[in-house]
Amino acid sequence: MNSSISLSFLPAQLPLNINKLYVAFSGGIDSTVLMHVLLPYKQQFQVVLWHINHGLQQNAQTMEDFARSQADQFGFEFCLDRLKMDPSEGNLEAKARDHRYQLFEQALTENDVLLTAHHKNDQAETLLLNLMRGSGAAGLRAIARLKPLGKGLLMRPLIDFTRLQIEQYAAHHKLDWKEDPSNKKTDFDRNYLRHKVLPVLLERWPSTISQLQRVSELQNESEQLHSDLAKIDYINAKINRSFTEYSCLSVKVLHSLSFARQKNIIRYWIKQHSFPVLGFHKIEELVRQLNSRIDALPIIEGKSYQVRLYKQVLYIVDLVDQFRVEASYKVPDCGPLNIPQVHFCQSRIDIFDNLKRQDNGENILLKFRQSSQHGITFPHAHTLKRLFQKHQVPPWKRPFIPQVFLNDELAGLWIE
Repeated sequence: MNSSISLSFLPAQLPLNINKLYVAFSGGIDSTVLMHVLLPYKQQFQVVLWHINHGLQQNAQTMEDFARSQADQFGFEFCLDRLKMDPSEGNLEAKARDHRYQLFEQALTENDVLLTAHHKNDQAETLLLNLMRGSGAAGLRAIARLKPLGKGLLMRPLIDFTRLQIEQYAAHHKLDWKEDPSNKKTDFDRNYLRHKVLPVLLERWPSTISQLQRVSELQNESEQLHSDLAKIDYINAKINRSFTEYSCLSVKVLHSLSFARQKNIIRYWIKQHSFPVLGFHKIEELVRQLNSRIDALPIIEGKSYQVRLYKQVLYIVDLVDQFRVEASYKVPDCGPLNIPQVHFCQSRIDIFDNLKRQDNGENILLKFRQSSQHGITFPHAHTLKRLFQKHQVPPWKRPFIPQVFLNDELAGLWIE
């Protein structure tokens, strides 16, 4: 029986000055083995068992008490967080994971390292899960052994060991652990793969786990090549435009690329600005519209943002930054008018200086085009349209550009 699991490589891969070495400790067999393997490093590092009670299982308190007792038994520091999650919510498995990692990311400081007990079988399960979800190369690549997390690092030191090796280690050292009852519920996708699918695959192909790991590692290489190519194309297609804090993409440059490279660079561009990438069908639709002969203005909806086209340039429009303004504001005779939503704080003197006109005591109003006015003809509409086009103001920005009226006559736009 192979009961040897060594982490002799661990010190070499850790930062020189570590504040704390956290172990994500559930009390299950995987994290218990990881804790036990770390015993030789107690004198070298400050090791902390970090338990998170999600409050979702009936035995949540039992698991918490057990985790604390293990820390006491083996002489480790103990850290506890309790999450208040609603058991009636859907997709609990993914939401619990997201909550955990948000907590980890917020709590880790510089030179803190979080160790998780992911292993080879987890790698295989993740690949199969993402395959069933229709993921691309990014979703099929291997679980990272080491990557940044918040201000610290996330490390998975057991990733080269199988579940069988972990079980053999636990049996050999007579370790005690608590089994989470939810791990046996096959209504969770991962558990279904673990208990129903992988055993059948292993019976027919005993090397399934290792082969799936190899596939993941090959996908790592493929994803790196996609990223390298996208970076080259992005440098050529990237342009800066007014009225946005994000880079834009030249459609002319996109048209010089194959469809596959167009989709690749769009994914890369969105990732560069930390937005969730568009799904497969939405990117297909966007590229199809860009390459059609129809003079369309596509609006592709992402999560909290849109991708929009204006004058043969692709823009990212952040919907979180949307706000409301009043239809008009009167500029006082003395002191500034402050409209914080549009970062406007100017006086009469400033406005007349900007217009290069003399102040003859006119009444000054700042007006904003309201969404209800779209498509309605009103005085100054043609002049306003020409001004927007002259300054190349994208349509989605026009409701937030101050229009300067002197005695009810449109005098210009306030554009800084």
